[in-house]
Amino acid sequence: MDLESRLRLAGDVPAVEEFLSSTAGRLHHRDQDPDGLFWAEVQPNNGERAAFIARIEWTVYPDRPPSLLFAETVGESRVGAPSAWPGANGYRYDSNDVCKPFTAEGQRLHPEWGSGPHSWRSTGNPFLHVVENVQDDIDRVDGRRAG
Repeated sequence: MDLESRLRLAGDVPAVEEFLSSTAGRLHHRDQDPDGLFWAEVQPNNGERAAFIARIEWTVYPDRPPSLLFAETVGESRVGAPSAWPGANGYRYDSNDVCKPFTAEGQRLHPEWGSGPHSWRSTGNPFLHVVENVQDDIDRVDGRRAG
């Protein structure tokens, strides 16, 4: 990750931390993680359900969407466990991708999303945009898991 991306990302991280904190979640960036890799604990609004661990990896910030995968614990390299993934539409543990306009995987699978209403928005705080969308999708299915 280039210096400009790191600086711009660092400027947007506090708003993401504040949002996650307001929903009983938390953002992690461990010392051993590469620049641009974050782990977000996303707590469903149904407080009886366990938090999801979203692995969010940026390569160029804010100009490209991040890779978004799910793991059972922070730092886990295995991301395909069905029990780690939300049971929301577009969250596909079996193919290890989130087919949504706010992910690198979704944009790669749908070149037509490169323009129009589904195009990646690099303005404002894209990191917050991604996390808010993940929270909304998880809450829409009441925190249900895929497996």
